Amino acid sequence: MARSAATDPVRNFKFQVTIQPTANSTLATVLNGIGDLGFAAMTGVSVQHQMVGYREGGMNTHTHKLVGQSDFGPITFSRGVIAEQSHLWKWSEFLHSWNTATVGGSDSTSTGGNDYRCNIMVKVFDHPHSVGTYQESGTTSSAANNLGKVRLGIKLFDCWPGAYTLSDLSAGDSGIIVQQLTVHHEGFKLAWNATDISNLEALN
Repeated sequence: MARSAATDPVRNFKFQVTIQPTANSTLATVLNGIGDLGFAAMTGVSVQHQMVGYREGGMNTHTHKLVGQSDFGPITFSRGVIAEQSHLWKWSEFLHSWNTATVGGSDSTSTGGNDYRCNIMVKVFDHPHSVGTYQESGTTSSAANNLGKVRLGIKLFDCWPGAYTLSDLSAGDSGIIVQQLTVHHEGFKLAWNATDISNLEALN
């Protein structure tokens, strides 16, 4: 059987993360440019479905099992610290302003409200050797980021920062400083083909 890109497993190293604040919101202004950030790693995509057990009277040789609530685990994004790119910290810091009402519940200068939550869209692309050209499929613009054909889409809904961390400093090391943002969210959807991924990206 001949091998092709369509039957190869999707690689895990070529992905794009787009954080999507509500348009025209205060948060979108504060985080201007956050949708253009690159990330080195994303971990923690998972869901667990609660099992609710009960015993039936007169038929108690075993426990019946029903599905309960679903719990979506926190997801962590990692990237190097770059001068003047403080978007992740600003998002975390925004929570304090929102929670203490220093950012008002209704802002006359904002038509998008002051929600602290964002949706996050993740696209996983082909390895460049599998598509021949290093360009996003279906685009003709030279500004198409040259990403290759999208193979997997992951959309996270209603995300907000749960933790922000910086890696350790050391005078005896020559490594880079890495920042990590862990977000809580209210669920995710996956898409496996170009049409579904496009529809998923447009979903609010």
